[in-house]
Amino acid sequence: MKTLQKISVTAAMLIIGGCGGGGSNSNAGPSTPPATVAPPVTATPTTITNILTGTAAPGVATQTILGTAYVGASVTAYSVQADGSSGAALGAPATADVNGQFVITATAAPLGPVRLVAVGGTVARAADNTIQPGGSLELITPFVTTEYNNFKISPLTDIAANAMTSSARGGATLANAFVEGMQRLLELDVANVVFLQDKSVYLNVLKGAVKSDTTYYGAQSLQGQELLNGLEYLGVMLDLPALAVVKAVGAAAQSSYALANVDGTGMPISVGTWANSTFSPGATATLKSLRDAKTPDAQKVAGPAGTSVAPRLNEYVSRYLVMDFTMDTACRSNASLYFTSRYPFYQVDAQGKMFAADCSAAAQRIAELKARVATNNSTRMK
Repeated sequence: MKTLQKISVTAAMLIIGGCGGGGSNSNAGPSTPPATVAPPVTATPTTITNILTGTAAPGVATQTILGTAYVGASVTAYSVQADGSSGAALGAPATADVNGQFVITATAAPLGPVRLVAVGGTVARAADNTIQPGGSLELITPFVTTEYNNFKISPLTDIAANAMTSSARGGATLANAFVEGMQRLLELDVANVVFLQDKSVYLNVLKGAVKSDTTYYGAQSLQGQELLNGLEYLGVMLDLPALAVVKAVGAAAQSSYALANVDGTGMPISVGTWANSTFSPGATATLKSLRDAKTPDAQKVAGPAGTSVAPRLNEYVSRYLVMDFTMDTACRSNASLYFTSRYPFYQVDAQGKMFAADCSAAAQRIAELKARVATNNSTRMK
């Protein structure tokens, strides 16, 4: 019996030893090495060229384009072709919210100039306390980057874009066309003469400011508000809705505001007319005939064959719709520096104040202009 137990114990030990017990198993085959995980590949950010300078723009390419437009406007981004026309849409349109803010996520980061088109929405015109249709406004930017992608679409950018597109259509490069469009806009206020060659101002306009990165005395409209106010009162003077005013000025800018009120092709600029208190944009009327009829005789200049006609549009806006209001503010607040910092060529009197006769004349012209609000058709646009 003891012998049988010894045999059983011995057999069990052999079985345990054969199963491995910490030893190798010749039937397991070679072991598989762990898989190697490659690190994710990060694309190198794309540098964008500022076509105005030929150097790298600040920041890098981005798909995010944001800014402000009229409340409720639908904003779409497009590429820009060499002739100034719109290329493909860069993404789905975005709607400006109650604060006018919008965000567009482009399907791909734009590498060249971009056109933003805002359609619809409403605008409040403070000059006559009206709420008016926004129409269609454009903004053309020479580049979009992470450091430069927040824009303010406004009548100012639309006027510049209008003139730029005409210039490019005439054969100018996009860079030169962009410069020309901005110069035509700045010419609406003679105080901006020092900025005409300053490319930093061109870019700042797209962000809502007529401002140079270099200090030029105080001769700067920090938010472009004087120009926007001037355009509003041009609408009051001509009794035109806001959307018609900006298109007329943009068309006139194409020809450098020729006295004949023609566009870049030499054709008379058409504006709409009122019929039964309804504005008809397609009605046949010219900007020249409207301006000649609406401009006070004392503000007219010599025209062909001894006639008296409305002055060039930029000269009129600058003198009577921007400078007059700036002067009136300075006179009423007894702050001559407010005016002379913008218009350093103006000579004050011996006491360093605005001349009383100048203050009185500006105030009278403004009063006559504002008196038109009561009888204008556009005043009823609520």
